[in-house]
Amino acid sequence: MIDETLLSTITILASIISSVSALVYWLDKRFNSIDNRIEKLENAFLQFSEILISTLEAKNVLSSAEALILRGAVKSLLPTPKSKYYTREVYERLLQLLDKDPNDYTMADIEEMERIADLIEMEGFESGRKDLKQYAWKLRYFAMIAKVVFVYPKLRKAQTRSTQ
Repeated sequence: MIDETLLSTITILASIISSVSALVYWLDKRFNSIDNRIEKLENAFLQFSEILISTLEAKNVLSSAEALILRGAVKSLLPTPKSKYYTREVYERLLQLLDKDPNDYTMADIEEMERIADLIEMEGFESGRKDLKQYAWKLRYFAMIAKVVFVYPKLRKAQTRSTQ
């Protein structure tokens, strides 16, 4: 009697575990698919933004003066560092980048600003600080504008010199 009860309990548990495992596998595939779609959408949005900024720069609607105003705003809104990702060292490095002469920016500087924006955003999500999540996007847009206004022209000049 006890053996039959134990056997039926084990059979029922095995069936439940099998069903739950199949459901978890299916959900994992669906969430991965959703993550991929969101990542593609974010990438498309960023690419469109960069093209739009490049167009505005080419039409002289966006100049270094506007970029410097944005840099000032980004610098004045610089949030205080708190913990894990957005540390005091990251804060100090970002301050150095924002204090740097924008005409001396390189692609490495822009990539570092983007990496710092990612760290700030991770900190914002983990800590629940809305100000960090919002600031991360402001920093990303400044990095994008700095790339278009200050770095791309130098790269174009270097490319034309190398082809001549």
